Amino acid sequence: MRPERQRRATVTGTSDDDASVHYRVGQLLGLPAEVRTEIDLIERLEKGLPVRVVEALRARAGLSDDEVYQLIASRRTLNRRKLERQRLSAAEADRAVRVARVTARAQQVFSARPAYAREWLRATQRALGDRSPFQVLTTDAGTRAVEEILLGIEHGQFG
Repeated sequence: MRPERQRRATVTGTSDDDASVHYRVGQLLGLPAEVRTEIDLIERLEKGLPVRVVEALRARAGLSDDEVYQLIASRRTLNRRKLERQRLSAAEADRAVRVARVTARAQQVFSARPAYAREWLRATQRALGDRSPFQVLTTDAGTRAVEEILLGIEHGQFG
């Protein structure tokens, strides 16, 4: 690690790669202020996220309606929150950030082939029991498995 990157990682607790993922998460969610760290995300979650982050995520990550309803919240719930101008519940906001984080990480790992990140997230993976990454994001354990696979790909352990 270059000295300035090492110093930044020590001071902020993040590396440039981590900061890039956090920045991408903020962009995918359409958050108005830049997200630099996990603490920034925690603070946003504690304040509550507006339902518009789901719409931003859908558009920017290329999610289908069915994927949104499976991964974040039901159509009925999202429509009600939108009509009543409610914020997402803590669980819904956490799920939206989970999808954004994994999408951002896939975009980073497959940065040489941006469209491939979307394809990969929908393709069945043998390491996930022949399920797609999106199919297993409904649980924390599934999310961790996807993150581990992406880390392995980044380090040349998977093809």
